[in-house]
Amino acid sequence: MDCTLFLVTKLDQETLKRTIFNIVSEAVEDKITDYEDFSRLSCKYFTLDIETEDIISLDFLREEYRMEINAEIGIQLFGKSFDKGLEVLFNIFGNMLMAFNPDMVFVENGTDQLFRKENGTVIINTKLDQYQQKYLSNKIINLLRFPHIYQELL
Repeated sequence: MDCTLFLVTKLDQETLKRTIFNIVSEAVEDKITDYEDFSRLSCKYFTLDIETEDIISLDFLREEYRMEINAEIGIQLFGKSFDKGLEVLFNIFGNMLMAFNPDMVFVENGTDQLFRKENGTVIINTKLDQYQQKYLSNKIINLLRFPHIYQELL
């Protein structure tokens, strides 16, 4: 599964990358490999590509999601460990929310919003396909450890 997490954060580029590396290292029970000064993190469940400078179509993204996005994390979840990887990933998202409380939008297939966090609340999209509904279970959502509501996201 290929997906993206867009962030609105006050952390500078290096602090953001180091913080995400530390959060991922705590959540993953195995080796984390980092490349290019923490711009790419890889483990047995997924690869994360962190971009803060050259975000493609940034003006469009800001208008589309009505957020001042300033960081993008491209995520590739590996199929053979998808379920466990998704669980670890949402645990990481929850740890990010606890550590530096960014607003965020999590999308699949380039545009399908699965959830977003803004103004202190996580909004879970109610307009999901059958596969998204299956893997976006209450167990996974609760790993965010943040108040949430259900609402259709366009």
